[in-house]
Amino acid sequence: MQGNWGSMATTTECLLAKYQDTFKKATEHQLTKELCQGTLEDAILYTYLAQDLQFFETGLRLICKVTSLAPSVDSLITLAKKIGFFANDENTYFRDALELLKPAVEASRREFLGKEQIGSIKKYVGFLAEMTEDASYSYGQLVTYLWCAEEVYWKWAHDLPRAENLHWKHQTWIDLHDGEHFQVWCEFLRKEVDKYSLEEVESVFQKTLQLEYEFFDECYNA
Repeated sequence: MQGNWGSMATTTECLLAKYQDTFKKATEHQLTKELCQGTLEDAILYTYLAQDLQFFETGLRLICKVTSLAPSVDSLITLAKKIGFFANDENTYFRDALELLKPAVEASRREFLGKEQIGSIKKYVGFLAEMTEDASYSYGQLVTYLWCAEEVYWKWAHDLPRAENLHWKHQTWIDLHDGEHFQVWCEFLRKEVDKYSLEEVESVFQKTLQLEYEFFDECYNA
């Protein structure tokens, strides 16, 4: 069902307006502020990346499902290309950065963070697994999850004040979520979500946005 009628606000505009307070908390978290300034402690960055790698691997399976449900060939191709990007560039960064940051975290802690999810992150990964396995989720709902998560990252990576000459452990992570390539990706996802009504996708957006905030908060305070 189309979510945009004439001059009325689009579905994504309505979502961002209704949940602007949570969106602001998620996109202006202290973790990403410090990351963009190059002041984030290595131990916190390790925790965040180790947890995000587990999230990434579960999320990749979900993106494959979203892609398989794409209603048009154009959408199918766009989503399929992005899977390749995630599997290559982003996965390489995780491995390189975690190896670099190892000295900041005790071996037993590294082992734990590589196998277990802490706090609400376990709930988020469980939500991804549920969406992957449950056939009742529609393409509209699944692509809304994807847009919400990516829009949060685009917003902080693009808008937060950034120090010059950042170490690659900070700069590369920012670059993966900023620039024209990521803006075009987020715009594509936004248009996909706008094809659906607010009623169909709101609950997934609300839950995803809250879990995105909690992910940052959990890692920063672990």
